Amino acid sequence: MSDHPARAAAAAAHIRDLAQATTDPRSAYADPAQLASVTGSLLDLARHLEEALDHLERGVRHTGDGDWAAADGGAPRRAEHAVQSARAEARNMSRALARAVEALGRLKSAP
Repeated sequence: MSDHPARAAAAAAHIRDLAQATTDPRSAYADPAQLASVTGSLLDLARHLEEALDHLERGVRHTGDGDWAAADGGAPRRAEHAVQSARAEARNMSRALARAVEALGRLKSAP
């Protein structure tokens, strides 16, 4: 068994910590450059998430060759399509974050 579930849980915990640390907009970020930096890192995360979902989709497809059966009697292909949909959403998130990074990169601190 791999440590993939533990690694995914640890990544989720880090993002949860970031989300909790940035709840107050008055103290969350010091300046536009910090906002752009965090957004850029979230863009990297989204791209890695998309890649991980691609690998997960291939794994589900591989196990759908008769190795697994769905608990409700349904086809494992439904799981593959659900992961495929999640990957598409991650791709859309990456695109949106790239636009946000570009827009934030143009901001400057007010004098």
